Amino acid sequence: MLIRVMAIQSVMGRELTLEEKLHIIKRRPDFVCLPEYCLIDKRSPDFIRAALEVKENIRTLQQLSLELATCLIAGSVVEADGESLYNSSYLMKNGEILGRYRKLNPVSGETAKGIMPGDMVFTTTVDDVKIAILICADALNIGLFEALVKEEIDIVFIPTTSPLRPAEFKTEKHRRDNEIYVRSARTAGAYIVKTCGVGTLFGKPLQGRSLIASPWGIPARVQTYAESERNMLTTVLDIDEIREFRRKINLHSHPAATSI
Repeated sequence: MLIRVMAIQSVMGRELTLEEKLHIIKRRPDFVCLPEYCLIDKRSPDFIRAALEVKENIRTLQQLSLELATCLIAGSVVEADGESLYNSSYLMKNGEILGRYRKLNPVSGETAKGIMPGDMVFTTTVDDVKIAILICADALNIGLFEALVKEEIDIVFIPTTSPLRPAEFKTEKHRRDNEIYVRSARTAGAYIVKTCGVGTLFGKPLQGRSLIASPWGIPARVQTYAESERNMLTTVLDIDEIREFRRKINLHSHPAATSI
């Protein structure tokens, strides 16, 4: 089974243009992933103001999933639950909300501004493809990927924002990609789709290096010279291949299972 995925490296706080939507529709992706905090624009001074706009933002993202006629990992939004704020990613298909994941590992800058950690991993099956959603720094928690391999996940989507690192060399960036994303893909026995935003978040510049990782390498990645540019990273993933890889992991981990 072949699945087309797109990581939409978009400008923070800006909705997709008609031209961009048509570009996506023409490629008929099965899954489209947006960046973390994708609709927070320069007018939002903090997470509280962003949370006040959550209903409008969710409606905007639902409409986008309907227009694209696809399954949308809708970046993330800030939403309030009682007195707490959460960084939440919604899964949508053709305008319908299929589920929600709340970031388990907010960074210190988020917790200092009121973002609380979620309390569970989110997995589901869409058109016979089993997916999970994590957000940004969740990717640094290898324990999450160790748990996901037990769930037999095919694709892990990770909406992300990354601070600009102007002094970092290309070799350093690629080494970090391998240490985090290829390693995690190998641990989970799954593909990983990381989608970054570009522009600024609360006045701080971002760098986008969206990528798609597999246990055996990185088949698609935004190049370092384009880290500040919009990009629509597209690739086709072989779900049967990742399941065969996972089956071999399980056989290696449990050799007694090969006995008849």
